[in-house]
Amino acid sequence: MKKAFVITLCGIIGSAVFALATTANASAGSQYVWINSGTARAGYVGIVHPRRPRVRAAALRVLVGPPRLPASAIRGAITTATCPGNPPGAVCGTVDVPLDRSHPKAATIAIFFELFTHSNPGPAQSAILVNWGGPGVATTDPGDAANALQLFGSNLDSHDLLLIDDRGRGYSGTINCVALQHGTEPFAKAAADCASQLGAADSFYGTGDVALDTETVRKTLGYDKVDYYGASAGGGDVTAYATRFGSHLRSIVLDAPVGAPGLVNNFVNRRQDTHSEPRMIALVCAYSPTCRHDHPNPFGELDWLIRHIRANPIEGLAFDANGNLVRANVDETNLLAYLVHNPTGQFVSTGELLAAAESLHKGDPAPLLRLEAEAYSPIGGDFGDPTVFSMGAEAATGCSDSVFPWQWSVPTGQRLEQYAENVAMLPRDYFEPFSIPAATGFAYNNALYCVWWQHPTPPAPVVLPGAVYPRVPTLVLSGDMDDVVPLEEVGPDAALFPESALVTVAEAGHITVGWSTCAANLVAQFVETRHVGSTSCVRTPQVVFPAVGRFSLFAKDASPAVIDPTGHNQLRLYDRKVVTVAVAAAVDALQRSTIGSGSDHCLRAGWFTTVYGATSQTSTLNNCYFTSDVGVTGLVRWRSDNSFEADLAVHGEGTVGGILHVAGTWRAPGPVGYFKVTGTIGGLNVALLVPEA
Repeated sequence: MKKAFVITLCGIIGSAVFALATTANASAGSQYVWINSGTARAGYVGIVHPRRPRVRAAALRVLVGPPRLPASAIRGAITTATCPGNPPGAVCGTVDVPLDRSHPKAATIAIFFELFTHSNPGPAQSAILVNWGGPGVATTDPGDAANALQLFGSNLDSHDLLLIDDRGRGYSGTINCVALQHGTEPFAKAAADCASQLGAADSFYGTGDVALDTETVRKTLGYDKVDYYGASAGGGDVTAYATRFGSHLRSIVLDAPVGAPGLVNNFVNRRQDTHSEPRMIALVCAYSPTCRHDHPNPFGELDWLIRHIRANPIEGLAFDANGNLVRANVDETNLLAYLVHNPTGQFVSTGELLAAAESLHKGDPAPLLRLEAEAYSPIGGDFGDPTVFSMGAEAATGCSDSVFPWQWSVPTGQRLEQYAENVAMLPRDYFEPFSIPAATGFAYNNALYCVWWQHPTPPAPVVLPGAVYPRVPTLVLSGDMDDVVPLEEVGPDAALFPESALVTVAEAGHITVGWSTCAANLVAQFVETRHVGSTSCVRTPQVVFPAVGRFSLFAKDASPAVIDPTGHNQLRLYDRKVVTVAVAAAVDALQRSTIGSGSDHCLRAGWFTTVYGATSQTSTLNNCYFTSDVGVTGLVRWRSDNSFEADLAVHGEGTVGGILHVAGTWRAPGPVGYFKVTGTIGGLNVALLVPEA
């Protein structure tokens, strides 16, 4: 259940905003679109990045068969339908199933599917099933369908691609609870109203029923074998199907999966999460040469921050990522839920937290308050079109699947009392290094919102009692930077599948194919051959996330830039520190532009505005101060090939002033390089190097 709300309420709604990084420069946050090539059988899957909106039409050409149902399909049981977005080569339809299987002759629900058939002659080897998770996400949404085409395009010569909207979402009887969907009421009331709206049906949307629906669609279309890819909560779909209908599986791929171990005990689940968070903060710092140099003891520093904030919460004004001045409050609960945890999906707080802690230790709370203002994500909000993402389906499935420490038969108030009683029985160090109140409150344990759900009838469980996991070739992927379904949770799930291989992907976040070309290629190769092959490429991060070594209050306290041996540098130590600070101001603005609107204030003073173009984005810095005594004014350009270029005028009390040109790459694939800095400070030549991450 945790996964349902964490994915949604932290803004990572299924696959609708994750990057399928199967080209060298795809970035987290990309979305894929189908571009018609003018024929009935071929098209291009292009990449659209939300911060650098463009379409790379040559990303991958996908050849599919003509739009047709398999010859083995039971046509009388299928109602044809229009496909969302009308992609070439697709055929869509619905298959009726009982809404309540205990009353199979009563109400039905039409399960919607989209099918892309193979291009080779003869029958398909299998149908590849894809579910991106959520729950609540429409599998057949054009963006998500294009994700699947991009991932499995190379397999469509001999395999079909079958996308099924789980019940309650997409076009399979969409649940539309208006207040919950659009945030027009307090979340607790909206959740309770949604359960009342569904009535006895609010427990008919569990993943067990989804598996039964999937089997009905498979049989109706006439496939004997399927390859099943499940990401995030989609891993639950795969588990429920595999433990019921394993004989029809050709292969299984689980990517950051939510499985049975993550659903049976809310406290164990949370404990794994809190134990994983410090590891990920240390990893980001270790990957970054800037952070690694200044923080040799990341676990000790984080422990100090947690203990200090627990005893001494801080509060103050700071700007959020959209330039709004807000009151930020950092107590231990908010520290865990919004800073240690990574709600933005961009690892900004993860990479800056240790440096912000060091500043706080020195009496400067500004960096930490800014992180809190940027990361705070209140529960609720407007989730838009319910056929793309249904918050009602998210709640209906999540609250049906999980086991909670209360009895559903008692009123809400008593459920909360039972929850508190169970919390009080936990060992004091259960969530170390965090306290029990921080880990079990609503901010971090947001599965608690199920307390308002009705749950009037027992749902179909994800895994039946005594279930047997099938002996089917199984690839399980986990990102070492995934704090939605961390490695600590994925491991026990992988162990349940007898023929599984667990592969950890370096510096990948939630859903590894969105962060790693290597992971995406492994998945397509595995479905083709049912063998994992070499995994050496996953041990090297595709992209090293930017991190910060220190938020110096004055330039004199910064790390000096390194002398470029290929140039003629005349600057001495202090002015080399000024150069580091100037570059940091430019990168800091760029970092903020990945999580906000692009118009924001700089750390100490000044502001910046970012314009997002077709192939690049340009940030204009106006008296932008990263330290209190050195400001920069100028332009920063980040292009779609990840190249970085900045022209900066340096000024302020801490410098004699000058002009700098900075060139390099940012968030580029491959090892961390250096920004090359040239120009003059105080009339002296600059030839320096600053790490790119």
